[in-house]
Amino acid sequence: MTFAFFSLFGCTNAQEKQLVSVDYQRYGMRSDDRICIYVRKTAETYTVKFEKGDYKENGSTSFEITQSDFDALARILFGMSKPHRERRGYIRDLTQSLDVKFIKTGRRVSRSYSINQRMNKKTAELQRQAIDLMYRWIDRYKQQFEIRVTYSKGIATPTEIYTHAEPAELVEDLGVFVERLDPDRDKQTGGRNDYSHRWRALKPGLATVWLQELDMGYDPSKLTEEFEPCGCYIIDENLHVQYSKEETEAARERFKNQRIRDGEDFGE
Repeated sequence: MTFAFFSLFGCTNAQEKQLVSVDYQRYGMRSDDRICIYVRKTAETYTVKFEKGDYKENGSTSFEITQSDFDALARILFGMSKPHRERRGYIRDLTQSLDVKFIKTGRRVSRSYSINQRMNKKTAELQRQAIDLMYRWIDRYKQQFEIRVTYSKGIATPTEIYTHAEPAELVEDLGVFVERLDPDRDKQTGGRNDYSHRWRALKPGLATVWLQELDMGYDPSKLTEEFEPCGCYIIDENLHVQYSKEETEAARERFKNQRIRDGEDFGE
């Protein structure tokens, strides 16, 4: 009886608050410095809508998340204190707001947090965690449609990372992303940072990527002639990207055979 009582109490307490929606908006001084994330619960569906850039671009992306993802966000938000009043005459070159709507004991409740409010340390940290979690969802969704090659590079080494992808019409080069900075980079002369180079899939097909760390001033057009491929990736009709071990091994074998033939021709 005691176990049943506490189980019932726990269930009731968990259902006391039910998250309905979350809106995160960030605006800078430029018209294209705009990020909006909208999270919604509809029946048994949990959706995320992401917008970035100028309004005129209308470049929104929508995708579904799991209930466990949604519940994780709810647990973070429900630990935040009630928002304080806006500080009058407080001006920044950045506007940021987090609007939360939920149902508490059958009543709809709205809470709006902004960058112009004073927050205690716990609430500020929880807000950061909530925003970071939503960004991770977006990054996880984007990863399906991207080639990502990770690497580590020494902080003070006189080298550069050179990349190449072909056929060029299959992918868009997104550039370098910082994955992790060495925490002791300011305390020592050595150390390494972690990065990733990314390409977005544009068309179905087989894309081949080269990535090499070489001395500065190297001609990247020679990568395909002097180095074997880093990897091959299959892009399907839905633009989902998958690394292919078989295609990679085959491409490296073709490179080695070509080098042998070139050596034989040179010897002749």
